[in-house]
Amino acid sequence: MLRGLVFDHLPQKAFALALAAALLVFVREDKTTQVTAAVRVRVGRPDDRVLVSPVVEKVTVTIEGKYGALRKLDLDSLAPLDINLSGTEGEQVAFEPEMFKLPPGMVVRTVRPAAMVVRFEPKSSRRVPVTVSTGGEPAVGFRLTSVSVEPPEVQIEGAESVVEALTKVETIPVELAGRSQTAQVEVPLRPAPAFVTLLGPVKYKVFLTIEERRGTRVVNDVPVTVAGATPGGPEWEVSPSLVDVTLHGPARLLDGLDIAQLSAVVDAKDLDRHRRMLHTRPVKVAPPDGLTLVEVKPTRVTLVRAPPGQELVPLPSGAASGTP
Repeated sequence: MLRGLVFDHLPQKAFALALAAALLVFVREDKTTQVTAAVRVRVGRPDDRVLVSPVVEKVTVTIEGKYGALRKLDLDSLAPLDINLSGTEGEQVAFEPEMFKLPPGMVVRTVRPAAMVVRFEPKSSRRVPVTVSTGGEPAVGFRLTSVSVEPPEVQIEGAESVVEALTKVETIPVELAGRSQTAQVEVPLRPAPAFVTLLGPVKYKVFLTIEERRGTRVVNDVPVTVAGATPGGPEWEVSPSLVDVTLHGPARLLDGLDIAQLSAVVDAKDLDRHRRMLHTRPVKVAPPDGLTLVEVKPTRVTLVRAPPGQELVPLPSGAASGTP
């Protein structure tokens, strides 16, 4: 009996089932429903003014239509919404449902956000200086003595209030750490402020002049030696026997200078032919390589002689006479 209930009149039962399914699909496909989608917004701007309010780049719309049609709609390829702001003087632009392009039978019910705030400023342009930003310090014993950039200015264009307030444009930082010689580098500028465009090269040439640190050092109590004395001639005593030497040059050479590297010499050549006991002579100092002699104090010293076998008597302080 159960078998008869299932298999009796099987063709008719199958047809009825198919018909019921078809009716269900038809009803579902014809039902009105809604979907949400994101739509791009393309804003057209006037050439003589600058938009200084935030731009809405996408809006979320609710689309209503038949289920079957919405199911076939490619939500990712909806036509963008084009908004032309030329001639707009109001404070906002509304996104009306009628602005969106959809297939027949579909309508936009809601738009979020519903409007975009619009605020313009006059467009302005001028040239401003380019300044070089640096970071770090050169190698020990070296310093940055000058920096320049080419070209020295950049043309800026944008919202009038921002352009008038901008007094300079900086490069991205140029790293100085470890540098010990003059260099040329190419760097871009920092990003422009909002509502301003930089009209110039992509990169700017920066010239760095790096030199050794220089200074002055006074070396005290350098012994004075006598040169040029005739063998077998008189002995000479120098007064004062010590001088102070001032040198100028790279800091690394001055810091590492040893007094033994200095030689202060007075020339006694041919003095033995004179009978005078006292002679004044200039002190000569040969500075080490890389350094410059600034001053010797005193510049002249007194030579006191005594015949062989006689003991020299110390010269009184301040006494000086004889040939120049």
